[in-house]
Amino acid sequence: MDQKILVVEDEPGIHNGVADLLQLQGFGVMAATNGVEALSMMDEEVPDLIVADIMMPEMNGYQFYQRVRSNAE
Repeated sequence: MDQKILVVEDEPGIHNGVADLLQLQGFGVMAATNGVEALSMMDEEVPDLIVADIMMPEMNGYQFYQRVRSNAE
């Protein structure tokens, strides 16, 4: 089974570049454009690793980190 990496980035060029590089290295990539979307995705599937931007709309990277850490799963 592929390891899944969740990429949370609102800038399309960076988002696509990081996702492409990870896929080329054989990782499965889950992609979200903000923390709210990422948390919703994580209700369905928990990634092995999260790579997140700090400055994002709706929920910044620090708030996203706190929400992820507060979930016991």
